[in-house]
Amino acid sequence: MSYLYQKKSYKKIILNTNDAIASVGKANSATGNSEFVFYNFNTITIKEPSYLKVIGASADISTNSVWSIKLDNVSYNETSYYNSDADGSPTILTRCFNGKSSLMLDNIALELPPQDMSDIKLIILDEAGNGLNGAKMMFELCIEEIMEDKMST
Repeated sequence: MSYLYQKKSYKKIILNTNDAIASVGKANSATGNSEFVFYNFNTITIKEPSYLKVIGASADISTNSVWSIKLDNVSYNETSYYNSDADGSPTILTRCFNGKSSLMLDNIALELPPQDMSDIKLIILDEAGNGLNGAKMMFELCIEEIMEDKMST
């Protein structure tokens, strides 16, 4: 049996909350900005079904709060994603940043259909419903094309 190498297509996106337009958002956070819209990048064209995955996150937060990061303004395959919090935006990361270590609580890969992404919105809230309140976060996202043989199995 022979193996033919197929080149994978990756797109890496680095988002820093300092580069976003921040607002308190719909959640009416008790404190801090909770919605961050990123416009300052070229349109990202996804030609084949793909996975979006968070491959890195850092923050200057020293509390023991658990933060939920949701994604908005991006189309995704709703039939392959379930969200138990009755909110239509998919949670892509739940994480605790306590200044000493960082605990990854989940590792989500969101399935994306073909689309043109001209902006990305992140909704960032702690378990009490508070926004960042001056803190900064940086995210590294990776979009990987799904190979056709994986789609058919």
